[in-house]
Amino acid sequence: MISQRKRFKAGELVFREGQSGDCAYIIESGRIEIFIGDDDNPVTLTHLGEGEIFGEMSVIDGSPRSASARAIEPCELVLVSSEAISERIDSADPIVRLLISMLLTRMRQANQSATGGPKIVQPEPAGILTDEGGEGQTQKVLEKMRIESELKQALVSNEFMLHFQPIMDLQKGRISGFEALIRWNSPTRGLVRPDIFMGIAEETSLIVPIGKWVIEKSAEALKVLNHRYRQSHPEDEDLFMSINISGRQFHDDEFFSHLEGAIAQAGVKTSQIKLEVTERIFMEGPSALQAINRCRDMGFHVALDDFGTGYSSLSYLAQFQVDSLKVDQSFIRSMLQDEKTFVITNAIIAMANGLGIPVIAEGIEIEKEHRVLVGMECRFAQGYLFSRPIPLGDALNYVSISNDFAETVNAS
Repeated sequence: MISQRKRFKAGELVFREGQSGDCAYIIESGRIEIFIGDDDNPVTLTHLGEGEIFGEMSVIDGSPRSASARAIEPCELVLVSSEAISERIDSADPIVRLLISMLLTRMRQANQSATGGPKIVQPEPAGILTDEGGEGQTQKVLEKMRIESELKQALVSNEFMLHFQPIMDLQKGRISGFEALIRWNSPTRGLVRPDIFMGIAEETSLIVPIGKWVIEKSAEALKVLNHRYRQSHPEDEDLFMSINISGRQFHDDEFFSHLEGAIAQAGVKTSQIKLEVTERIFMEGPSALQAINRCRDMGFHVALDDFGTGYSSLSYLAQFQVDSLKVDQSFIRSMLQDEKTFVITNAIIAMANGLGIPVIAEGIEIEKEHRVLVGMECRFAQGYLFSRPIPLGDALNYVSISNDFAETVNAS
């Protein structure tokens, strides 16, 4: 927080070159001279007036004051504590922090060159931008910047692809839909996992064009998958497609018009599209509620992904209308080894069934998990037991063959 105001008389020193910096200053009234050298032979760097800030450099990077400051006339200054600055910078993106650090270093070097003064040997910084990870942390930030740049090129060069993981209807013993999962086939990195690049995309505006591409390609894929599926299963319902949506996409002014247009262009129904969102979007409050309601009003289904991993899932169920819940795979992996997890998983499914909300269990890998979920009356499931995420060509073959899970479900 801003701690206090302080008055200085004309000619009074605010701080001296070489001192440590514990706060920055905003000029409320009056004028300040920034200078280097001693009082008898100063070299003026600049004069500052009302509304300007000074003294922030040493607070941010922990280096000694690189110049002195004194009042030219009676001044009133607002002192900004290092804690107030730290709170804001700590929440900044690592790339922004690195850029600030580089900018401060270059500003100091420029000041020294301009004044012809000797190079100042600075001690190890202990300020807000202290790099706890050293060179390694800097390299991580630079790598993040490289990936961001390469993602922009990937959009232009059509380096993204979609894989599709089948979602099974455990009651009917057949496939019910797919989840679309993005992959990046980088010419220099090879096949890049989504957990490496999607976080970076979500932190930037790149998630918007990437998200549009995913929606368009998912809808097109669903069209051909349903056409193939009806050839071998003419009596069954159409398949659905689950598409992951981030909160940032909802803030795009063109999101809803593009979503509606892409679905219409592909020739599929909005009811065949399931938009998956995580709990993080609900932290945005009323805007999230409006976005979800608008999606449902347009005919899309909304699924709450990774259910049970947040701290307030139940309160969200009371506030928001969703069409299905996805139980996180961490519960499925542990439920056969840990009794508490088993009870929690069973309770989540029972609660959702009581609310009329179908549950999709993620990460099913062994037949015993499948049988247990059927016993819990879990409606849908996906995982390696049924299929890994597969390219569209393999997905077309998958829907063409008969499903042998019906016998397993009935035997249970």
